[in-house]
Amino acid sequence: MQTFKLIKGEITFARDKIIIVDDAEKQKWLTLTSSSMWTIFGIFSVLRYLKTGDQFLLWTGLIIGLGHLFIFVLTLFRTVQSEISLNDVKSVTARQRFKNKFLDIKLKNNRLRRVIRVDNSELIKYIEINFKTK
Repeated sequence: MQTFKLIKGEITFARDKIIIVDDAEKQKWLTLTSSSMWTIFGIFSVLRYLKTGDQFLLWTGLIIGLGHLFIFVLTLFRTVQSEISLNDVKSVTARQRFKNKFLDIKLKNNRLRRVIRVDNSELIKYIEINFKTK
């Protein structure tokens, strides 16, 4: 059993499962709430365009509304499981976007478990060594 610290939480690789302790559920609900509110704002902007004819309202409403609707749908396809069986794992990859490092655990049911705030070089080396072929 191997345990690694995250910035907020920890991840443990046991013999047959991965155990993750983080605030993923809170992050998911915050993203869903925020995206739904921005999508509603975009809809109201488009409706205001229909009333006033102002092109700015149309284009900003479409961009904001569709962009956040896309984020909302992507968030629905993520999982927040804290225990994942290794039999259910398709792949584990360490990624970096800007200065943020995170793990993407792709499951066989095509869902994604993202572990954010990873700043542990030992964990990244462990992933590269043990999950290279998965």
